[in-house]
Amino acid sequence: MKKIFILLGMSISLFGFKIIEISQKQQDDLGIKVQKTITVDSITLGPYNAKVTLDKKDIISIGSNVDAVVKDIYVAKLEHVKKGQKLLSLESNELLNLQEKYIKALIESENIQTNYQRDEKLQKQGIISDKKFLESLEKKQSSDLIVKLSANELLSSGFSVDMLNRIQKNHQPIMKINILAPKDALIDKIDVNIGEKVESNRSMLRIFADGDRYIELSIPVKVIESISLGDKCVFDSYIAKVTAIGNIVNDESQSVNVRAKIQNSKNIMINRVYSANIEKKVSNTLKIKKTALVFVDNKSYVFKKVKNGFEVVGVEIIKEGPVCYVVNSGLKAGDVLAVSSTSALLNAMEDKDE
Repeated sequence: MKKIFILLGMSISLFGFKIIEISQKQQDDLGIKVQKTITVDSITLGPYNAKVTLDKKDIISIGSNVDAVVKDIYVAKLEHVKKGQKLLSLESNELLNLQEKYIKALIESENIQTNYQRDEKLQKQGIISDKKFLESLEKKQSSDLIVKLSANELLSSGFSVDMLNRIQKNHQPIMKINILAPKDALIDKIDVNIGEKVESNRSMLRIFADGDRYIELSIPVKVIESISLGDKCVFDSYIAKVTAIGNIVNDESQSVNVRAKIQNSKNIMINRVYSANIEKKVSNTLKIKKTALVFVDNKSYVFKKVKNGFEVVGVEIIKEGPVCYVVNSGLKAGDVLAVSSTSALLNAMEDKDE
């Protein structure tokens, strides 16, 4: 009953006045001990569960744009490959048909080009009419368009410009199509076998492209307001910098996702789980004993020693430790706080209020 009575009295008294007038003798009689505040310039939050991730753009599925048969596989799972390195080769009747169509268009275009150049000279010499020359020009433009459309069909089916140039040069189809790595990467998964027929747009390999790696942490809602962009995340032997803070709360864990970009992340394992801490620089922050705080209506207060007693000061808790709180407040380093018998101060407040 006494504790309840004290808390009720406190809720009135804290806001009724700021100074508790009490002599040094009364403080000694009540057994009030005091302690100086300690300045803190950085704090560590955590540890929290965290997992290494990468951007979705760096997760690349390698497939074929046409139906084909796998002829060779040149890489193995978990192998690191360089950009342009051969991954596998395919044979495709559909691609052969498109190449034959392209070669036919090239040959016809070359013949029409020859005729056009001849007619251009004859038209300038007045040997053929303008009408005849225009007909030759239209044929040239039409054949150029057919060549371009055929080339685009091959490009959209996975051909490269170099492959088109090879066909233009020798008018021979490429029987086996090599699939090359688009970036430096790690082979994560191989989903086909040699001799297997694959349909268009089916994924054959998955690679993790070299690039930025991130650590994603699950931070409790009650802590998330203390996290800022640029804060340092430390785990194992790695350091990361906070680059994104989510705004969606997980229903079950009541936590928010935080993402930090890892420095020097070469060879770090994707999806590995770590225990990570957040280290942040702080200002106007002090470490004080837990026994110095009192709580009223979900707000926290301390008693700062002044000339004629104690001043009631509101503080914001940033971190809780086993013995101390780290708080943000208007207090300064060296301010003296009551750290024991705070219930006696509350009683004194109550008596004065009456």
